[in-house]
Amino acid sequence: MTEVERLLDCLEEEIRSGKKTMFAGAGLKQVDEFKCLEYINQIRNMLPSTLSEARVVLQDKNDILDNARANANAVIADARRQAQQLVDEHAIVASAQKEAEDIRNEAVAYADRVVKGTYDYLCSMTDDAYAKLNEAVQAVIATRRDLDSKMR
Repeated sequence: MTEVERLLDCLEEEIRSGKKTMFAGAGLKQVDEFKCLEYINQIRNMLPSTLSEARVVLQDKNDILDNARANANAVIADARRQAQQLVDEHAIVASAQKEAEDIRNEAVAYADRVVKGTYDYLCSMTDDAYAKLNEAVQAVIATRRDLDSKMR
């Protein structure tokens, strides 16, 4: 059970255990306002950490993609240098062009694989973070609806 779920259970218990007031209509109870607000504040204080974790994951994704692009560019630049060196050394021009193109294609394919793998990994991470955050939000919404329905 997560800490948010525990706090929501405490909040629910506080509401359920409230004393019915003598002259209030059906469903109205007297609860400890301080306890309820304290539970809500604790839940609020936990939610930003989940959001911060999601931001960190997104920043990591961007950093990984930037590194992958930089590595790919370095490989491509190295391939171009190698091709130029072969031409400068009077090697067979066609062979040098072919080798440079192969290296370039290999670098692009490698970069594509790295970017795709990184993207898939980060999508999975952000989906998990989103699902956890969504569960917390849905629990808060459900609790609020439950509170609202009991106060009517």
